[in-house]
Amino acid sequence: MDRTALDWLFSTAPQALAALVGLIFTGVAFIIGAIDKEIARDNTRESICIEMKKEIHRYMRILFILAGVSVSLDLFAIAFNPIEEGRAFSKDGVFDHYLLFASVLLLLNLFTLVFSLWFVIKVASPEYFDKTVKRLSKAENEGTIDAKQFLLKYIDFENSIRNIPFLDGTRNGRFATVIELTNELKYRGLIGGDDFNKIRHLNNLRNLIVHGEDVTTVSNEDYQAVVSFTKQMQEFKEKEI
Repeated sequence: MDRTALDWLFSTAPQALAALVGLIFTGVAFIIGAIDKEIARDNTRESICIEMKKEIHRYMRILFILAGVSVSLDLFAIAFNPIEEGRAFSKDGVFDHYLLFASVLLLLNLFTLVFSLWFVIKVASPEYFDKTVKRLSKAENEGTIDAKQFLLKYIDFENSIRNIPFLDGTRNGRFATVIELTNELKYRGLIGGDDFNKIRHLNNLRNLIVHGEDVTTVSNEDYQAVVSFTKQMQEFKEKEI
């Protein structure tokens, strides 16, 4: 491979990668917008959609790092190409170290390209939401209490928190979510940060049970927690704030 071919290769590769990453970023922005619309349409899916956005962000960060390193090294390969003319081997047939560097860099560019295509196929798949639900469900499906029993207790908890007189049950013409109501209790100093995080966890668990079929049992700790919070919400009904 002569200098002209190497210079063409490492000048074209960064342009192609930059264009590809730009297109992917545009597509991801569209997907994020669609996820936000899904949250607005059905706020019970909020926790799952947030996990999807976190995963997309994590993959985008990896892609930016790969593309940034690849493009930087491509420019470095052009600027410091030691081959003046002819082939990338010395006259005595000894392998040139620059060609070894160029070969490794070429593999890095190809890996970045393959990762980009894999990422697009993954997040653009119609099954992406269902797969995310199954993955989260698998992580939560550890316990001895039937999920239906937990769900019935959670309904009692949700009814209790919505019946607290001093809480505003609407937000911009819609029913407030459990998390929004819980956040108001936290703001009023009626529950602490640990309780707020625990209720958020229980709400996420409820959403996984409703939207995914893989959660069949929950832990006794989570079951007892929702029972305890239900009693606490019922006590708040008697408070005068």
